[in-house]
Amino acid sequence: MVHHHKSNKQVEKSTEQVEKGRGSGHGRGMPRRPDEAELDRRTEEDRREVGLPADVPEAPTKQYEEADAEVDRQADRGEMPTGTAPKKERDPFPPSDYES
Repeated sequence: MVHHHKSNKQVEKSTEQVEKGRGSGHGRGMPRRPDEAELDRRTEEDRREVGLPADVPEAPTKQYEEADAEVDRQADRGEMPTGTAPKKERDPFPPSDYES
């Protein structure tokens, strides 16, 4: 079975045509597949209108990449153990700052 999906613009156009016939002037709600880019643009616009910063929060992927890069930097400087030694050669417990 093949599914054919309309784009958001096609859905809006067909909705407008139906609504024009009814003469109500009201839309039928959001399309089933909202356009994420358009929603982001409208959200930024709304935030600016009420005086909030229009910045959209960072994507989780970007946050992960930044954290991963920081771990790599710390490992390269020797501030973080890399775990490259075989398990049998490593200490059985993690290092501690407590004095024995």
